Amino acid sequence: MLNYMALFGNFINVTSIQVESIIPGSLPSSVTGPVILVVNRADGDEEVTAAGSNIMGVVLLQELPHLSHLGVRARQASLMLSSIAEFVFVTCEDDDKIADIQKLNGKCVRLEASSAGVNIFLSLSDNSTGDFPGKDLSGNGSSTVEAPKVNNSSWSTDIASGSTQGNHTQVVVQLADADTQTSGAKAAACGRLASLGAVSDKVYSDQGVPASFKVPTGAVIPFGSMELALEQSKSIEAFVSLVEKIETATMESGDLDKLCSAGLYESIPNVSLSNPIVFGNAVSRVWASLYTRRAVLSRRAAGVAQKDATMAVLVQELLSPDLSFVLHTLSPTDHDHNSVEAEIAPGLGETLASGTRGTPWRLSSGKFDGLVRTLAFANFSEELLVLGAGPADGEVIRLTVDYSKKPMTIDPIFRRQLGQRLGAVGFFLERKFGCPQDVEGCVVEKTSSLSKLAPNPSKSFNKKSHMVSQRM
Repeated sequence: MLNYMALFGNFINVTSIQVESIIPGSLPSSVTGPVILVVNRADGDEEVTAAGSNIMGVVLLQELPHLSHLGVRARQASLMLSSIAEFVFVTCEDDDKIADIQKLNGKCVRLEASSAGVNIFLSLSDNSTGDFPGKDLSGNGSSTVEAPKVNNSSWSTDIASGSTQGNHTQVVVQLADADTQTSGAKAAACGRLASLGAVSDKVYSDQGVPASFKVPTGAVIPFGSMELALEQSKSIEAFVSLVEKIETATMESGDLDKLCSAGLYESIPNVSLSNPIVFGNAVSRVWASLYTRRAVLSRRAAGVAQKDATMAVLVQELLSPDLSFVLHTLSPTDHDHNSVEAEIAPGLGETLASGTRGTPWRLSSGKFDGLVRTLAFANFSEELLVLGAGPADGEVIRLTVDYSKKPMTIDPIFRRQLGQRLGAVGFFLERKFGCPQDVEGCVVEKTSSLSKLAPNPSKSFNKKSHMVSQRM
């Protein structure tokens, strides 16, 4: 079957183009009208519009969690296009449906997605010429993303004088003191989560279910610390030169392939805090991820100059969870305000955030009646774990999941109790923050721990805080 994924729309006269993955150059430059990409595979790190600004939707031929990195960026694409159109993102694993979709390659199709289901079929206006009607969103008939024109002349002076974001005299910010200006929105939200967690043991739902949770201890290496380290190592001039090359590189020339690696901003688990060399290398990897290919393309799409990008690093205690989850206090499927939906995976949460093929457990919990419904059972083949006795080397292990031993699969009472608990936590946070939230967390020995919270949906391009999980 076809599954809609948080985004709805109705497109007529849209070209269906099949590609292996969403990367620059995968969309033929001869196709200038609106297109729907039929994508064979995804690893979760793709930038939705990287292959072209005229992409109006994606049909991904695999299942994907709603709050995977790719899923979030699809929702952000919908926000950025909202003034002129909607963006549709659907997934499909049905072999018969896939065969039907592949027959439409290169043709003019109509894609409909709603809470009732998804349909894709040949449009009656198909002219089979490849010159399809519709507004050309690229502006000049090309899918090329040009580098924005920026003035770099004052950048070296800005960094040397300490006028970039951050405080060069403050080496570490405690999580409770983190704010957006010094530490980024993610760290600031974690700081507020920590303060709410401290009082959550006094909060209960109408059904008497506790909304209590804990937040891992942590601290922040604030904005400006990377630039200070570059100054101290006398590397600032070389750094400025490299960023200027990134700013002017074109996607067609292959320059970005040489300058940037694929992937997201790094979040590194299982790092030893007691070994300064290992810890320093982990922080450096996080800083370096500010200039991955996807990061550069994201800023270009948003019109943000590369020189304006800066990063803070959030360092938190590493937990070894039984389950990881994402809470949506506004349903991503039918936009129901009366329920909290949870996507749950065994082990570490990277399974949900990345493009891991498979389906998580999905629960819906009523905010006012506590009614829990099981929407899907998990079928991920592997779970990611950190061995307590293993080395703190930034690596995790993969184990085959035995669902016959997982309470989430075999115990309906456990599912109901966990669903009610997560529903109570999600509703409490939504009321405190004043708007729908996406919340990441985990379950450790039946205790809920929250590690990240963001408005639903959220977007930010030039100020980032990312995570190193430390072994305590």
